[in-house]
Amino acid sequence: MAKTEVYQIRLDSDEKKLAFAVFRQLGLTPAQAIRMFFRQVVLTQSIPFQIESKSIQPSLLHTPVSDKSATVAENEENHHDIFTELDQILNSDKK
Repeated sequence: MAKTEVYQIRLDSDEKKLAFAVFRQLGLTPAQAIRMFFRQVVLTQSIPFQIESKSIQPSLLHTPVSDKSATVAENEENHHDIFTELDQILNSDKK
């Protein structure tokens, strides 16, 4: 059995009640729903739904790759390392 950990979060009370009601209608416990979310993040290596913001400045979205700051490039490299490490962890269970 895989090692498990406890992780606590703070939620808006009304949002929690509404979400938990949806989980009940779907036949899920809140814990099952959260585990499903985390599993999809790992499997897809992304947030499993579209995230949008009306405050994003369109002019900043089309910055040429060569204009990226060193920090942005460094963060992208770190993300790649994280996903490589996740793949190794997930695949080690299959051996």
